[in-house]
Amino acid sequence: MVRIFYGLLTAYIIMLFIVAMLFNIAPITYIVFGIAIVLSLLLQYDWFKKHTLSEKTHVKLICCVFIIFNLCLAGLVADWLKYDTQMTLEQTDGFEFSTMDWQRGWPNDDELPEGLKRPKNLPEGISRASASGDSLAWANAYPTRYTVLEGNSTVIAQYEEIAKEHAVYQAQIDKDGMLRDLNTGERIPSISHPSEYNIIESIHEETIDLPKRDFIEWLRFAPRKETKTLVNQTTSSVSNHRLYVFVDDGNTKRPHFVELLISNDGTRAVFYQSK
Repeated sequence: MVRIFYGLLTAYIIMLFIVAMLFNIAPITYIVFGIAIVLSLLLQYDWFKKHTLSEKTHVKLICCVFIIFNLCLAGLVADWLKYDTQMTLEQTDGFEFSTMDWQRGWPNDDELPEGLKRPKNLPEGISRASASGDSLAWANAYPTRYTVLEGNSTVIAQYEEIAKEHAVYQAQIDKDGMLRDLNTGERIPSISHPSEYNIIESIHEETIDLPKRDFIEWLRFAPRKETKTLVNQTTSSVSNHRLYVFVDDGNTKRPHFVELLISNDGTRAVFYQSK
């Protein structure tokens, strides 16, 4: 019985050690697991070779090692989760734009016609995509989502052709931001639409010059590459765009609209949703 328990204890500790190393390599991790493994091996050596302790004492010591190890492990896991959660929130706070997460800014598919729904992959000919999506929509009075696609005018024109067939409202936004009829150029009543959007220029990591950690922090936290994400972006007005509206509820206090804006040069498409 003791032999089986020893085997299971050793396998249990070594397995958890391997798993822990995949997520955290702080010095305290090595210390806790190292002490547990050494104690387990010493007790096994005494049981199989020395026989200086009685079976009852061995069982008590094994149970103590098992209980103390699990308590220490629980403390480590709680500390990891608390620290990693805090780090994740700090790194993502305020980071709205990325060429890597263009999908999150795409409007809801059920409010877009076929052909304008979010694809699994960006089509060939799109050289750059910028996106914005409110991660806490429930806490934002006027959440918005949009994706900006830039690239080949032929690809952008395909989106516009679909929009012409399904849009319930079409307009031209002139250089002064005024709405005009797309065909006649006459000024028309205002409808809901964004005034500007952001375009990503570059995203890169920059090393943070952090103060040295004290001894306790060194024990608790694994060596990390502390960096911050720098997003260089420009703000672009929606002036000189063709506007295709699929949904506009007419609510001026809390507007909800889904639109596609095409730049006059035909190289940029903006899928926009507000609610």
